[in-house]
Amino acid sequence: MTGLRLLALLALFAASTTSAVNLQIPSGHPRLWFGNAARLAQAQAYFGTTPFTPAGGDIQFERALRGLLTANNADCDAAAAHLNAWLVENQGSFRDALRQQGEELLVIYDWCHQRFTPTQISTLVTRWNSYMDTEIADDFANHGAEANNYWWGRTRNTLMWGITSFGENARAQEYINHALDTRFSSWFASWYQDFGRGGVFPEGADYGVVSLSYPLIPFASAADYGYDAYAQTPYFREAIYAMLYGTTPGPSTISGSFSGGALVFPFNDDENFHNGGVINTREYLGDFARYMGARLPTGGNARHARAWLTQTSGGRRWLLDALGGSGNVSDYNELPLDYYAPGAGVLDSRSSHDGNAMQVHLQLNTPGHIEHRHYDGGSFQIWRKGRWLSRESAGYSDQLRGFMNSGSVDTEHPLAHNTLLFEAWNTGRWVGSGPIVIPPGNPRFENPRGLPNVTRLQHEPQFSFVAVDYSDAYRNMPDSRVDWPYADKAWREFVFIRPLQALVILDRMRGSADSLLPWYNGGGWLLSGPHVSADQVRRTFVMHFETQPVAAGNRLSASVGTQTAELITLLPAAPSFRIVNEDLPGDEQAGQFRLELDSVGTSDSYFLNVITGYDAGEAALNASLTDNGASWTLTLSHPTRGNASLTLLKGMASSGGNLTIGATSTPLRADVQGISVTSERPVWADAGAVFANGFE
Repeated sequence: MTGLRLLALLALFAASTTSAVNLQIPSGHPRLWFGNAARLAQAQAYFGTTPFTPAGGDIQFERALRGLLTANNADCDAAAAHLNAWLVENQGSFRDALRQQGEELLVIYDWCHQRFTPTQISTLVTRWNSYMDTEIADDFANHGAEANNYWWGRTRNTLMWGITSFGENARAQEYINHALDTRFSSWFASWYQDFGRGGVFPEGADYGVVSLSYPLIPFASAADYGYDAYAQTPYFREAIYAMLYGTTPGPSTISGSFSGGALVFPFNDDENFHNGGVINTREYLGDFARYMGARLPTGGNARHARAWLTQTSGGRRWLLDALGGSGNVSDYNELPLDYYAPGAGVLDSRSSHDGNAMQVHLQLNTPGHIEHRHYDGGSFQIWRKGRWLSRESAGYSDQLRGFMNSGSVDTEHPLAHNTLLFEAWNTGRWVGSGPIVIPPGNPRFENPRGLPNVTRLQHEPQFSFVAVDYSDAYRNMPDSRVDWPYADKAWREFVFIRPLQALVILDRMRGSADSLLPWYNGGGWLLSGPHVSADQVRRTFVMHFETQPVAAGNRLSASVGTQTAELITLLPAAPSFRIVNEDLPGDEQAGQFRLELDSVGTSDSYFLNVITGYDAGEAALNASLTDNGASWTLTLSHPTRGNASLTLLKGMASSGGNLTIGATSTPLRADVQGISVTSERPVWADAGAVFANGFE
């Protein structure tokens, strides 16, 4: 036994001696999900009207389920034979096998328990204890990987195994303790405070969503026996709204591929986006929404989960659909038009909650402890009336044309996203696992100097505003081999003006001359970049279009179905738009048309851009900029949408500013407005009496 595995097992034993969770597990079976007699009766009644025939990849799961619901021994015997013959060493990677098949195998043990002989049970207990020990002792997907899909598979497996083997497995309580005391109450609780607040599933819509679906059966079962994990953390009720706001408000079309259903705004590895994404090709979010819609069913959280299912028709398994419950999309109208998840730093802003809305999705932070991450800090995506005005180039290891049309990059690269670049890169590289939160005063070694810092955030009925300081996040520690020594100051500010359906983006940038220092000219610097003075650092505004855009002066527009996406550049005053067709042979679906807008020639510089969209034949937005010396005034007007005037102070840090929409003038907030999710809905702090509960 390796030293690492021995230490892990000793830690597991130590945890088992001081159990914080004492589940009241019955002696009989079933225990998993159907230990709740009302849930079992409901499923049996549903089977009477909506039967299923076991088939496909879930055939053994469904055999066990049908065998339980109908007392069909033939079904259970087939499932039991599958479990008895299943050996992890015959499945390739033990990590993948136990994550992908663990739930199915463990419900067979429980739902068909009466079909196993005592000898078979003894063999399975010894075998599966070994499997759990192997997972716990692994140097991957345990402590420090709390947002990872394998981490959640192991949390599910250990808890399910502890519950179903309790009474015939002397070590069952150890596994329950490991799942609930160690993994959930300690490790996950700590991660939540750093990156989980707001409920965003950080590994994205393909991998992160399992943090919502994998624990459904074990957590519901634990609640049946006295421990309700969903009541221990705000994460899961917040995840309802991260899911809801992270979904397009109406049916969506991707140019050249999927059309017809709602989509999750893509982020991190997402190889299924072009096929309809997680809502239309998987069951993870549908399962979660169905369960949360049935849990505390009269509350706002449950009503909003059911409304999301009604809006999206998200796929779900028969087991979850048996819970029933219908939703009303009109329930969206009681929700605020903005939602912010401070852990992941995701802000969603809408003009309305229906399919005619414009929505802005901002990825402000770089969430930690994940494997499938992209370099997308500061990226924005925009959807309007069923089309993508601008989005990231989604994929998983897909290749795109590189910077300035040279070479190639992976879809995890900053160029695949709508980011702000210094010499073709954005946030710093993390050494080892990361990002992680490093307390002040602790050595950072070669890691970035800090995480992105949201310094200002404001939710108002007619607009949203956020300012983020990336200055530390764009740099590693000085004289480190992975530092990218080109940014001294980097800020992004976003103002979404709802009546005008316009997103204003101000980038404040100061170049750094650090690449001229001796360290970066020696042998210690492993990266490759130019050696330039601060004024010659190339800063680049990146934006994507699904179809080829056309330039007209300081405007760039692209026709996308019934919509026209338009970028209006006010700074620099005479922009030069470089358009790159990202398509490479074999990865054409992933590629789009990428705008690269450069700023070179001064140490301090700014980008000021306005992005909007139009219906076919609609009048254009008028935009002009006045230089007031210490500030600018941006004036926007439209013949039917109205007018607005935005004052922004100059400088390499965000402060001050004022927005006038129509006759209403509002100063831009100097601090971060708070938000919380109650049992009813998201609530913004300090919103005034009229909007105190989030109503618009």
